[in-house]
Amino acid sequence: MAELIEDIVLDASAGVHRPRNLDWKRAAALLYGDWGTSKAYVIGLAFVAAGFSSLPIILAVCALTGLVGINYAVICRHFPDGGGVYSAARSQGRLLAVVGALLLLADLTVTAALSGWSALTYITSGAEDVAWIKMARDHIALTTIGVLLIMGLINYFGPKHSGSFAVALALPTAVIVVVLVALSVPHLTTHFLEPPHRSLGAVWVQFVGVILALSGAESIANLTGVMKLDPGSTMESPSVARESTKAITPVAIEVVLGTALL
Repeated sequence: MAELIEDIVLDASAGVHRPRNLDWKRAAALLYGDWGTSKAYVIGLAFVAAGFSSLPIILAVCALTGLVGINYAVICRHFPDGGGVYSAARSQGRLLAVVGALLLLADLTVTAALSGWSALTYITSGAEDVAWIKMARDHIALTTIGVLLIMGLINYFGPKHSGSFAVALALPTAVIVVVLVALSVPHLTTHFLEPPHRSLGAVWVQFVGVILALSGAESIANLTGVMKLDPGSTMESPSVARESTKAITPVAIEVVLGTALL
């Protein structure tokens, strides 16, 4: 309770603000937990969808992902009070804001379900002889729901504390990705590549299936309302352009390069 009281910020007119106690490192870890980990199953989905002709699709997805990261840096600069898509669309009209918010809700729901199901499927694969793992795999949907509830409980304590937990998970994960890339580089070859499907419609379906899975960049725009302010800015005139850019840049580079190389 004492920490929560200390986090409350009062301005000169005794107005209450949300605590801005999330630094760029914790914000980057939270972003990485959503955006960066998507490649763990995106690569598999791409191979299932297009086989050995999936490289051009992956590269196109990486290029679009990098562009999305740049655009979210712009959104964070212009909308420092959070809200993400909703805040950006609200200035254009209430209907567009509602549509944007509903699309964001659908994206968050699908991403959480797909990420949780894929992660638990991978984790429990090959260990079916262990009783509790077999039970979790046999009831993968319920197990996923349980994991999501635990994640919701962790986020109950706020982004500052859940961000610290995210840092502890993100750092070893990023190290593992770097090690995997380093081990894979000597074996990179174009010998097995196949040309893309001749049908543009088939290629488009494959591309959409992959790009829908590689989502999560929108989470950073929802954190700007609790991020620490840039030097020189005030609660009355907030700016988080510097902090948000520092959070987005390393994650975007890791996602684009890591996905392409792996």
